[in-house]
Amino acid sequence: MREVFLGTDIHTNSTKRDHTFIMQSNELTPKQQTVELLKQAESVLIVTGRQPTVDQVVSVVALQSALAKLGKKSQAVISDNLPPATQVVDTSRISRDLDGVRDFVVSLDLAHVEVDKLKYDVIDNRLDITITPHSGNFKEEDARFGYGAYQFDLVVVIGVPSILKIDGLLEQNPTLFDGLHLINLDYHRINEQYGSVNLIDSAATSTSEMLMSIMEALSQGMIDEEIGTALLTGIMSATNRFTTASTTPKALTMAAQLMSGGARQQTVVRALYGDSAPRQSAPAQRAESKPEAPQKLADALPQETVAQLQQAAEALQSQAPQEAEITELPADQTPPQTIAQDVQLRADTMSFTPGTGSFLATPQAPSRLQ
Repeated sequence: MREVFLGTDIHTNSTKRDHTFIMQSNELTPKQQTVELLKQAESVLIVTGRQPTVDQVVSVVALQSALAKLGKKSQAVISDNLPPATQVVDTSRISRDLDGVRDFVVSLDLAHVEVDKLKYDVIDNRLDITITPHSGNFKEEDARFGYGAYQFDLVVVIGVPSILKIDGLLEQNPTLFDGLHLINLDYHRINEQYGSVNLIDSAATSTSEMLMSIMEALSQGMIDEEIGTALLTGIMSATNRFTTASTTPKALTMAAQLMSGGARQQTVVRALYGDSAPRQSAPAQRAESKPEAPQKLADALPQETVAQLQQAAEALQSQAPQEAEITELPADQTPPQTIAQDVQLRADTMSFTPGTGSFLATPQAPSRLQ
């Protein structure tokens, strides 16, 4: 049994934590403020935008995993459907609805009653609250029940340029962010700077790239294989395999660091691009496949190879008359015109082997010279 003796102050909200973050914003950069807030927070709410991208989702997963390694409580909420490619990371901890810790408030009308003491007992999974009046008595209608604020002391919004584009849970809970520090982490130039801390890096390719830098500042060895794979997924998705004009040397360097740290690059490629991802080299594919006998040489070879074949045949034709002009043939040898015809006929009955630069005789092809 626990008793709480009350005097004139009967406010007993003992579970609510009031954290005061003492920071001089004119002395700390937005990145430093972000790191300090994350270190000092105990319970963090992580949200992103409506219809989130792959980069946004994996950033949420990576940050939640990093906070868990720091011993922090966190809840990630994404109410819209997740992109299929995010299957590369563990999204099981992402909630569709807000279900974090929240105060349950019992209110009593004290207009006609003076309270002496309050006590509670926990018996067989039941909480009994006993309020002893000093004078007067409570009636049933004097009691009311409700909910207090969620027990978050920090909100992180990832990759959302406008507060109107934040996940729909804010529309359902308009006062959710009231009284909380809000970190606005984004790389869009059009960001509206709606946070108490606005970490906006327009030179970054993705929020995953930004988070990698933050995690390195939070703690050494923070990025493990799972977090690295999530961040690599975000960077590769945002840059479309490093092919967009926004791809920077920094993004490539970070991707290389993540891969050297154990990020599963091939798993990421298959998740993002599926069957369109290259699975094996062309030589390996040729080794595994059995070539079919061509009906026509031009139909069987690639256009580039056919062009090479034609050039080689023309070269043979051009060489034959030159030899005839230089060498005076004996009377018993074949004239140059016949040699040129023989060269052309042999080119028609020979196969060009791609990659070798040479001709091979086509099997079982009768010679027109016979």
